[in-house]
Amino acid sequence: MADRFRRRPRAGRLRRAVRGAALRADPGGRARAWRDHRRLGPLWSVLRSEHPEIELVTPERDFGPAGGRREIRFALYRRIIEIRDGQLCLRPHLHPGVARWVREVTGPADPEEFAAVVEAAAIAAALEAARAGRRFPAGPGGGWVPHPVAAGLREEAAWLVKVAAAYGSSPVMAHVRRRVRAELAERDDGPD
Repeated sequence: MADRFRRRPRAGRLRRAVRGAALRADPGGRARAWRDHRRLGPLWSVLRSEHPEIELVTPERDFGPAGGRREIRFALYRRIIEIRDGQLCLRPHLHPGVARWVREVTGPADPEEFAAVVEAAAIAAALEAARAGRRFPAGPGGGWVPHPVAAGLREEAAWLVKVAAAYGSSPVMAHVRRRVRAELAERDDGPD
């Protein structure tokens, strides 16, 4: 009887090793989807806190611990859609000078990296303006145009992971927030 209990921990370790190997052997599959889903979490949370209507409400069993592995690709798809919905909700609050402000701070940069920082900065500035109740008119050639991304879940997730990373760690975000706050304060103090 004692031998039977000694073998179980080995079986558990073996199952974990096989599961880990299976996830590593699934490039671009569930492991990547799970990682991207987690990396998009902070950006999604900020957008959802400002616009809770973007979140698809589903039963916990679909995305909870039991269904998490099985449905992670759908959860990632939903998170991407909800982030894009949040961006659409912020469109009236997009400041036309964001790209210029980012260029002032970053200078010449890799075009793709610059585009990710600009998209993140546009979100940061629009959130500030939305909280202040300020809208900006979208004139011809003004505002910000999203970076084109190849169609596909993997490509869209990879792009938004770059945007989320820039939003969470780029020092440019603080500069853009200060600029938009200063402009909003000037307009509030200015002549009516």
